[in-house]
Amino acid sequence: MRKFPLNYIGQFYSAATNKDYPGVFSISVHLNETLCSETLRQTVNNFAKRLPHFNVRKQSDPFWYYNEELPNPPTIMRQADIAEPLQYFKDNDHLLRIIYGERHFTLEVSHSVCDGRTLAPVAVSMLIRYYHLLGVEVDGSGFYNVNDPTTPEETEDAYVRYADMRKYRTPKPRDVYIPTFKPTATRTKTYKICLQKLKDAATEHGVTVAGYIAAQILNEYKKQRVHDGGDLPITCHLPIDCRPYYPSKTMQNFVSHIIVTMPEAVDFTDMARGIKSQFMALSPNYIQNIMSEVQRLVYKVDKIPLSAKKQGIIDVGNHLYGGSSTGLSNLGVLTLPKELKERVDMVSFALGPETGLPHLFGCITTGDTLALTCTSTTEDTGIIDGLGQALLL
Repeated sequence: MRKFPLNYIGQFYSAATNKDYPGVFSISVHLNETLCSETLRQTVNNFAKRLPHFNVRKQSDPFWYYNEELPNPPTIMRQADIAEPLQYFKDNDHLLRIIYGERHFTLEVSHSVCDGRTLAPVAVSMLIRYYHLLGVEVDGSGFYNVNDPTTPEETEDAYVRYADMRKYRTPKPRDVYIPTFKPTATRTKTYKICLQKLKDAATEHGVTVAGYIAAQILNEYKKQRVHDGGDLPITCHLPIDCRPYYPSKTMQNFVSHIIVTMPEAVDFTDMARGIKSQFMALSPNYIQNIMSEVQRLVYKVDKIPLSAKKQGIIDVGNHLYGGSSTGLSNLGVLTLPKELKERVDMVSFALGPETGLPHLFGCITTGDTLALTCTSTTEDTGIIDGLGQALLL
């Protein structure tokens, strides 16, 4: 069986994930028609050969982690309710699961294998193959073809390739408001939202749809801060897609985060525009600094024995991303082949909880619909439900 060495970020997620913080990405495709489970199974078997680095389990060495290719295809399981919490991948498990119901299928994958932006085109590629097997002609240009060979760039270590170790660390906020929360079992909830209504609302405030959603998230935290009697700034992890800065076919490591910070007192419009201004200040040098700092810190931990590496690599994550109250992952617009637009109801996206963040949000747009999935590891404080009500307009 082949072994796939993990890059720095892959090793980080192998060390940091556990039952409470599974670090799992999930993409769900919801159809307007009944799903054929046997055709889906054949589709998965095809892609297990086309994308062998997805068909793996996690293994450890005295000094490092790697993924080992498995001879059998990933697990396929039936699930009636798509809203079940994301599951933890145990050692020796496949790091990809396929879950299906009457009208949907879901890909769940460990963050050590890929990121969410990688998983989205894989899901659409599987959908195209699924309909090909059913005899439907679909233009799959730009997506994965099961007959194409695997290319080395699909698993390249992008940090090694692009990070410049001479850059300096970008300061991160530390003294910020974190809502009081009591950990509980993971809860997920998905909202189906009319995109045009969101566009109209965002235009009123002079921001993008993504900025408007981020401002609504921070606004819910603002309400909770008032309830808790806090007065510290509010922060949120917001995604930066690094791929435009570093063109490549790589499968991994091209999404980083900026931590936007809102002061003690600000109204909604100023909050939305403040987020916009912080994003407008992004530059290739800023993104290079983030990539370099990640590489520099994890490279140091990479050289110590595995017994000490786990805690060390978790400390790295706390150093880089500590002091944030929540996170939003935005996969943006997912384009479907025209032959499938009437067959697909929506595509939704979720990210499993990560250390120290009580709430995480993931959104993806297909056609006229935006799907927002909220993931929580805390007892309900009203933040998830309040956000849903605000965005449903």
